[in-house]
Amino acid sequence: MLSEIKFGRIVVSEASPAVVIAEVACEHQGDLGAAKRLVELAKEAGADIVKFQLHLPDEEMIPESIRFWAGSMDEILARVNLPLEAHQVLFEHSQAVGIQYLCTPFCSKAADMLDELGVEAFKTGSGEMTNIPMLRHIARKGKPMIVSTGMATLQEIEDTVSVLKHEGAQYMLMHCTSAYPPRYDQVNLGVIPRLKEKFGCLVGHSDHTTDIWTVLGAVSLGAKVIEKHFTPDRSLKGPDHHVSLEPREFRIMVEAVRKLEAALGTEKVVWKEEAVVREWAHHSVVSLRDIPQGTLITPEMVGVKRPGSGVPAKFIEEFMGRVAKINIPANSLLRWEDVEKPIR
Repeated sequence: MLSEIKFGRIVVSEASPAVVIAEVACEHQGDLGAAKRLVELAKEAGADIVKFQLHLPDEEMIPESIRFWAGSMDEILARVNLPLEAHQVLFEHSQAVGIQYLCTPFCSKAADMLDELGVEAFKTGSGEMTNIPMLRHIARKGKPMIVSTGMATLQEIEDTVSVLKHEGAQYMLMHCTSAYPPRYDQVNLGVIPRLKEKFGCLVGHSDHTTDIWTVLGAVSLGAKVIEKHFTPDRSLKGPDHHVSLEPREFRIMVEAVRKLEAALGTEKVVWKEEAVVREWAHHSVVSLRDIPQGTLITPEMVGVKRPGSGVPAKFIEEFMGRVAKINIPANSLLRWEDVEKPIR
């Protein structure tokens, strides 16, 4: 199993905290100034990585072949896309701000352009999960790969992983449901440990729900990278605004992830803060009535009550048949030195 992936300032491993990606995508709507501000907002919101997209519509699709209510996909992308020169600015701005830059290419040519830009890793989208020629092309660049698996069967994932292994790629998989948003019964977080077990690699979760709850479930199930769409303001109606978190919500998500990670320990111990409660909340063996010196102790004479500072309740049977060495008042914590075994 590949136990660690490093790129830039990022370390992804089973032992490290989950890495959080703010997926800006094209929420900047083609405005470089807005994109730079999103870099800053992502850093302030606690993201480890800010991620963009680089589209080359002529390379990605047949012109006018994919149409939505707002127009053809290539026309939409032309309106919100940023050229490579802008990504150079964002790459440098991210370094200055102190957050890792990442960008998804949607064709081999875009991957080449990002490689020349100096990116330190590649994140591929679910639409490219079965694009074996492109994934092989990226793998041969020798940089870490984060590969999303939405819209794919286990067999298709296996086919892709086989290629990545053959090329000696450093890769991890991202569990994903490519609905915007998915229903909760479509998220299937239990796939995360299945992917980890089947493919022996690090696994993350790319989340398209409208809130943070499935992200927390993913982390609890072992996701080591979390990707969540990010927008400055949903009212701006960016391309992915309906599944994006605003900065305050994103910050809450990151804080929740960090608190959850702190709570995921497996050691069962009595903490010092518990010991204070334990002393009064546990139960001890006590006398239920006055027990005169020399009396043979019988079940109706003793019971268990709080506090827990005496002989633990589990030892009550050990007092049966013993003799009181002293006068024991009712409601006293019994002590071993107060009793003795009778002389036969």
